[in-house]
Amino acid sequence: MVAMFNGRADNERTLTAPLPAPRFVAWWVWSGIGCAGLIAALYAAGAGRTAWAGKGVVGFLGRVFGGLGAVFTPGSHHGASIGARLAFFLVLLLLLYLLWRATRAWLAYKPGAVDVQQLEDATPEGTPKPSDIDLTARLRRRLSDSSMYPPATLPAQAPAESFLELLGDIEIDPDKLGTALPKLLSRLRPKLAYRVSGILQFRESPLPDQYGATVTVTAFLFGGSRTTTVWGSDWDDVIRKAGSWTVSTLLPVTRAGRLPPWRRWWGREIKPELYEAYQSANELSRAGRYHEALEQYFRAVRLDPTNAALRAELAETQEKMGLHIDALDTCQRALTLDGQSARRYRKRLWQNRWIPHWRRLRYFRHPCLHREMLGLRYRNSIILGTSETTAEQWCAHTGTNGALTREHLTPILVERYWPAAAGLHGTGARLPRKARKKAGQDWLRDTLQSDNEAAVRLVMQRAALQETARLSADDAWARVWLYWPSWLWSWARVCWPAAYHQSTRGTQPSVTRGAFQINRRVWAPLRLAWASTDYGSVPDPQKWRRKYAWRRPGRWLGWKRVDVPALRRRLRIAPWIGSRHDWHTHYNSACVYAVAMHADRHDRPRQRKLARYAVAHLDQAVQATCGRAAAVERSWMVDEDPDLALLRRKGTRPNALFNNFVRTVYPSAEAFEQSPPSSRSDKQLREYDYRLLEEIAKVMQQVWNLRSESADVDIQHATEWLRTERKLWNSLHGISADESNRRWQDRVTLIRYIQANFQPMSSSSPDFPPPLVPDETASPNGLPAPGEIEKTLAALHHDMEKARAYAMSNAGQRLLRERAADGVTRLETKTVRRLSTGYAAAWQTLDDWLEGETGHTAFRHALRDVPRLTRRRVTALRDGKRLRI
Repeated sequence: MVAMFNGRADNERTLTAPLPAPRFVAWWVWSGIGCAGLIAALYAAGAGRTAWAGKGVVGFLGRVFGGLGAVFTPGSHHGASIGARLAFFLVLLLLLYLLWRATRAWLAYKPGAVDVQQLEDATPEGTPKPSDIDLTARLRRRLSDSSMYPPATLPAQAPAESFLELLGDIEIDPDKLGTALPKLLSRLRPKLAYRVSGILQFRESPLPDQYGATVTVTAFLFGGSRTTTVWGSDWDDVIRKAGSWTVSTLLPVTRAGRLPPWRRWWGREIKPELYEAYQSANELSRAGRYHEALEQYFRAVRLDPTNAALRAELAETQEKMGLHIDALDTCQRALTLDGQSARRYRKRLWQNRWIPHWRRLRYFRHPCLHREMLGLRYRNSIILGTSETTAEQWCAHTGTNGALTREHLTPILVERYWPAAAGLHGTGARLPRKARKKAGQDWLRDTLQSDNEAAVRLVMQRAALQETARLSADDAWARVWLYWPSWLWSWARVCWPAAYHQSTRGTQPSVTRGAFQINRRVWAPLRLAWASTDYGSVPDPQKWRRKYAWRRPGRWLGWKRVDVPALRRRLRIAPWIGSRHDWHTHYNSACVYAVAMHADRHDRPRQRKLARYAVAHLDQAVQATCGRAAAVERSWMVDEDPDLALLRRKGTRPNALFNNFVRTVYPSAEAFEQSPPSSRSDKQLREYDYRLLEEIAKVMQQVWNLRSESADVDIQHATEWLRTERKLWNSLHGISADESNRRWQDRVTLIRYIQANFQPMSSSSPDFPPPLVPDETASPNGLPAPGEIEKTLAALHHDMEKARAYAMSNAGQRLLRERAADGVTRLETKTVRRLSTGYAAAWQTLDDWLEGETGHTAFRHALRDVPRLTRRRVTALRDGKRLRI
């Protein structure tokens, strides 16, 4: 609350927005002081004139009401003196003024209603544009759709929260005083916080952005205002930029600006590009278009590199795409964004339990840092904890940058997690301290640089257990200091009848206490036992931590045959410290049962029992959401979560139970059962490439069909056609290559290229670009088997290699440039039609081939039939595939 008192003088020393920071706490404090002064004046005036007799609070109230009666009693003999009455009315007026200012400050901070004025037209007469009313309605819609997406700490998206409340101005009609008077009186109580107005403009210039608007945001608090002019290629672009600038202006001085990921921007200038990138990334991620979402997240991180919440969501999206090593690299490089050095972070992480130190209370002393770093640290612990996937990709050099990511990440992991090597091959605790540290660092460095998957997995699992224990301890301190004001406010709104909406927004934790306890006491130790068993001869899981750990996992664990009753007891006891009814606790409990299925997998009755327990908790997790977080994302639960891998294995009884649960929770008209692997495998990425090529073929077929209807075309325009076509075929040649699986930038570049050059057709195609995760209603039966997809893409890549002589060369462009130099300015209608129909036929045949409606031979014939431009005079009877220019 102390930061809420930041005033204008403090803001002027930084890059601040000119709008004033609302100090509603100060105004409410002074309002309370004024109310206390008014009561004190009434108490003094009620001396000898108590309304009723009594003791304590009753007597005090009787004297106050007696003083109130004395103030309004006529005559100075029976009532209060003139001076007392003047003092009362003066204090009353001062109190009303303070309440009025406090209400306005609260509306500015909340924010309250925003009045969007009718846009004024200042464009020259004859400027093509929609009506002013239409553009105003578009701006209102843009602002009303500007919902805030709270950062998620796991693939479970909370619903978007409303940011602005729009309100039209109240018009006063002097001819209808009877109806206008109540409206006029209602204005005495402040309702509006901000006003948005704009003037439409147009400029005649060679610049591409000719349409513009001057937007003004006026704050009724202190009368602050801010103005800017935005320019765009069309009116929709102008409205988009105006809406983003308006939200970016209001966000740093309102309540949403005090929450992640915007807390560090409070009272400062937010670039509209940053807000647009973050909102676009969230929307694309929710739509399953993870490649494009990654591009926007990287753009947002470049604009705000020290934002830990943005890094956490970036890592989450990378994890959804199966890029676990890239996600680990993102988390590890951002763990010290809260001001700790790498050395202090390590020392705090491995702090001995019995040695007290002030570093344990770091987040108790800086609670806001805990809230900012929570998502990042939680994602880091989960990525390390699902070590069977992370270690496999680590040893396989899988990632966007291949082995370079592993090479650059190794020194960071060695410095941060070398105590995890204690007790492994000469790194025992009996060595001297410096020798123990050097032995642990050397062994861990050699292990990470090798391809020993079992050893890498064991170290990662130990690090995950330590990160989980520290994160749980920090959460316990945060609940003592950070979260209770929001709970108190929520319960106060339950009892207050005027609160029409019971909001729990504010400092609510994104990970519940029960979920933390499940992870620390059961999930992480169980996975450590699994990794230790796969590694072979290792000390018991609890012994290696004796010299370094702050917590111990317990001796009840065993992996060769997990004791199911003991596991159930532990899961019932663990959440007692926290809530037992939240969805996150139930979901983590389901993950524990699903992980336990990996032990003794030949015991089918035991597997079915664990599967029943897991599905039961998943069902309770879905039912316990209560609309706060529309549960775990369907794609993550059904397709991607590594913990639930055995529940998705086809042809098993657990998979039948899981599929029955999915059909119940997510009903679909399709009768098939969709159970892809739990991570973004190479096969799934190739399926995405296949669907992307299908949609590109459909778009380009429409493009060339539309071009074939054109009359004679400018030769420069035709040259641009062939240039874009050459780049497009070249991109298809690269994407169809087998080694392009993890190069997600190539796919995004291709998508952006088509959207930029073929905007009308690409935007009108409902399935372009396709999501990485198909919708639950999309039938996978339309795609061939993974083996057939590989053969098709390999054949397409081979065809592109052979077709480079004409389909991917500069010959056509060079010829058109030469003819333009010779004085040819336009192409004949017949030439344009033949050229367009030839390319349209090639794209249509490619679409038919990918859809399975024709064969590979037909596509090769269509490529050969594309007309080639030539200077020579060749008759149609001699060679119909050449066009004379």
